[in-house]
Amino acid sequence: MEGRTLLDSASPLTQSIDAVKALLAYVGRASDPLPTDVSFDSGRLVLVLNNKKDAYYTVTAKACSCPSAIYRHNGPCKHQRKYFAEQIVKPAAREPVGDSIKPEGKWPGGFNGPVDPDTIKAESPKSSILQKMVIDCGHDTTLRDVTYWQKKQRQVV
Repeated sequence: MEGRTLLDSASPLTQSIDAVKALLAYVGRASDPLPTDVSFDSGRLVLVLNNKKDAYYTVTAKACSCPSAIYRHNGPCKHQRKYFAEQIVKPAAREPVGDSIKPEGKWPGGFNGPVDPDTIKAESPKSSILQKMVIDCGHDTTLRDVTYWQKKQRQVV
């Protein structure tokens, strides 16, 4: 611990049991039995004992030295959520945009699913054959699917 504080580090480092015992002895705290968590600097830094009980993770509101924090791309891990829940900024709810280019998913006639064949206006005798060939395949038919099968029907006839 000579001349280096844990808070000045750009990313927190996992601390060994011996280092934490030495730190606890320096500050005058008991190290037997090992505490599950040790808070420093008015709660700005917390050392958390890992499950294997062979190291302490260094946890701050912005970073953690546990493996989960690495996989979360510096997002809040379970240690940060537990010890710094009030300091973690939650993303604001997205408001719907009025002029969105995202399709609403409406089918002809304002329906939200497959359209009843009786409501479709037939353009030619071939399209009526196509309507008889409609098969429920478990997914919503898109305009692209309809166009493809119309072209396919023209090739056959």
